[in-house]
Amino acid sequence: MGQAAIDLVIAGVGNQPLAYACFVLARMARNKGLEVRIFEPENAQQYGCKALAHVRISSKVRQAPIEPGQANVLLGLEPIDALKALPYLQEGGVAVVNVPRTITDDSLRSYFPDVEKPLALFEGYQTQFADTFEQARQIGIPIAMVTILLGMLSTHLPFGEFDWKHAIAASVPRRTFGANIRAFDLGRGETEAPTMKASIVDETDLIKKDTECSDTTM
Repeated sequence: MGQAAIDLVIAGVGNQPLAYACFVLARMARNKGLEVRIFEPENAQQYGCKALAHVRISSKVRQAPIEPGQANVLLGLEPIDALKALPYLQEGGVAVVNVPRTITDDSLRSYFPDVEKPLALFEGYQTQFADTFEQARQIGIPIAMVTILLGMLSTHLPFGEFDWKHAIAASVPRRTFGANIRAFDLGRGETEAPTMKASIVDETDLIKKDTECSDTTM
């Protein structure tokens, strides 16, 4: 995916995990000299989403939320809202979604009564699923669930590993830095839970907070 323009929809779980994912993306993009805008679309209720954000990254960002069929990427913090937000994703787009092992078509059918196999709705997209709730439990901090997803997402976006880790370091409490970097490596497939290799990045170099996103629209 080119760096010229990225339209990304983030769906699910609640405001704090959603905001964390947005802030990491915004900090990283602005650190690379790109414009970024984050919108809470007015039509989120139309799709029945509990939590939804649109993230637009470009050298010159359009000042409007993402239209249906326009997003390059869907980041699903949980599968129900990810499915509800799927109309935003363009054909062949990337869907990175937390899907706990307990989630089945049968368990989803109460939310999508007119769809026989709800998970099949992801067919036709570039999908990557993982049970990041369980992986975060092994790591020991709940927010690691989102960081693992960001690690998965990083393999689809044109930013370097250091750029991601620098933005994560500026977005999490200092005491959780090491665990979040391990979670990010886990999402990238560079280590396995629960025994994980040490980060290749010096914590002292990344720990400073920044204010790059203070004017980002939310």
